[in-house]
Amino acid sequence: MHIEQSSIVVDQTTVSYDHFQMGSKQVCFLLSGASYLYDHPYFYYSRMALLARGIDVICIHYVTEELFSMTDAESNACMTRRVDAVVSEVLATHTYENVQFIAKSLGTIPLAALLAKPNLQTARFVFLTPVLTEVAEQIANSSQAGLLVIGTADKFYDEAALETCRTSQLTIDIMEGANHSLDQGFEVDQSLAVLGHVVRQIEANLFEPLPK
Repeated sequence: MHIEQSSIVVDQTTVSYDHFQMGSKQVCFLLSGASYLYDHPYFYYSRMALLARGIDVICIHYVTEELFSMTDAESNACMTRRVDAVVSEVLATHTYENVQFIAKSLGTIPLAALLAKPNLQTARFVFLTPVLTEVAEQIANSSQAGLLVIGTADKFYDEAALETCRTSQLTIDIMEGANHSLDQGFEVDQSLAVLGHVVRQIEANLFEPLPK
């Protein structure tokens, strides 16, 4: 495996990304949350599962401080431009046959915008703890397969928005009592059980299981 650190300038801001290269024809882009980063459990184990299958992984570092001084509309548009620029550059310079995405929290906003891109209609999308009211309509109008996971104790849990998402092709997995980190309060065993379940769901919705 070779890890290449690259960057691209978007709106006069340098957006960096880490490219874990396995020599694969498949790639999975990871989009972090505002403070839920790539060394946190759901990204750490998702990346482990991807690399175990020889799939290239790209971690996009699109979050910068100035996003939080913008209006929501400005911030959403800026994040989307940054993520789209990295995805477009990577797909223009590498011959990937299969494309996948995993995003959490804030990252689900630019991810939802990618659903409408013509060259990503066969890609697979995983939305972990999405900002439901921001992304529900885009998800509802999408045709891609994938996964949406959210807990009932998540501050972004919204039954009406979730019902809107049910017209999509995404598998929707609701974790009873899980919060925005997909933890069950301070219950370690229960939180680890949720982690294991969600990682298995990601595997099931992105690729075939590894042979035992």
